[in-house]
Amino acid sequence: MTALNEQWQAARRLRQQEVVDRRHQVFADLERCQTHRLAHAVQLRQSLNQTVADLQVETHHWLIETAQQRQAKIPALRQSLKTFTQTLQIDTQILLDAFQAERQAQAVAVRQKLEQDCQALRLAVSDLRLDIAQALQQIQRQVEAIQQETAVDLAGYRQQQDMVRANLLPQLTAYIEVLQADVQSALAAMTEIRQQTAVIHRSQRQIERQALTQSVNAMFDQLIEFRQALTAYRTALTAMVWGTTQAPAGVTVQPPVQPSLGSVAKSSSSPQPAMAKPPRATPGANGKAAKAVVKPVTPAVPAAPKPPVAAEPVMREPVAPKTAIAVVAPPPPSPHSLEEMVYNYLHLSQGAGLAEIESELEINRFQAVDALRSLIQKDLVVKQDRTYYVQEEAIL
Repeated sequence: MTALNEQWQAARRLRQQEVVDRRHQVFADLERCQTHRLAHAVQLRQSLNQTVADLQVETHHWLIETAQQRQAKIPALRQSLKTFTQTLQIDTQILLDAFQAERQAQAVAVRQKLEQDCQALRLAVSDLRLDIAQALQQIQRQVEAIQQETAVDLAGYRQQQDMVRANLLPQLTAYIEVLQADVQSALAAMTEIRQQTAVIHRSQRQIERQALTQSVNAMFDQLIEFRQALTAYRTALTAMVWGTTQAPAGVTVQPPVQPSLGSVAKSSSSPQPAMAKPPRATPGANGKAAKAVVKPVTPAVPAAPKPPVAAEPVMREPVAPKTAIAVVAPPPPSPHSLEEMVYNYLHLSQGAGLAEIESELEINRFQAVDALRSLIQKDLVVKQDRTYYVQEEAIL
């Protein structure tokens, strides 16, 4: 095994030595080739420089000889060009003279032909004028005959028209008088009917207005009672939630029952008289029909108990005719209670947007933004994709 290793090591050293020798030989060959190439390049550059110099000298001599030859040829070329120009002018003048003579001969022939054509046209025009004059005379005679016949027919038609007018005029006069009398009687009857209808409609509108006033007053009374009950329920619920006061044992707080519009309508429908037809719109001062539109007032009641609100929002109630209900606006909520309202609503609804908070809590944009900013600064509320959420570990 050791002998094999030694043999392999000896062979390896031999191979390495061969590689080194080959590398030295390649380097020597490359150096020799480089030297030979440089020497050849120097010789080639010298030969090229000599060739360029020879070419420059030969080109210079050739240019000088060419310039001398061109200078020697210029007088002969100028003389030949002058001779050719004179010959061309003579030929051109001869050709122009021939064209002028030919044009004059053609002009004479064309003038003669035009004179003959003009004479023939004059004869034809005179013949046409004579024929047109004869035709005009014949047409005038026919027109005079037609005018005479038309005058006779018109005279007969006028006589017939006068006879028909004399026969129909009394009948038309009598018919117009009868028609005027019928129209006057019909207008008088329509005026009486319209006055009676106006009186009936006016009385019906007064009765309906009174009944509507009574029903609206009853609805407002029930709305005031419901708001009072809702305020008491909200106060009790606030006390139970926030622990300001404890509710008595065995007492449960129940939300007030929303008054239904059906019961109000039933209670207010007794004084209203029954009508076969709805009242019609009567014309106003400007001639247009004035329509009475009555919008029922529906109190907004939440489906589920809302978070405690410190103050009631102001509700604008419509004013009925001859009846007015004054609602006193409560003071605006304090910032602390407003933050509690917003926090409780977000906790119950599990997230809401800014518009939803404004509409549900009935507050304006500035109050909502201020409360949300304060809650975010206290790390009680977070905002994600324009929606506000309550942090679970936050405690007011």
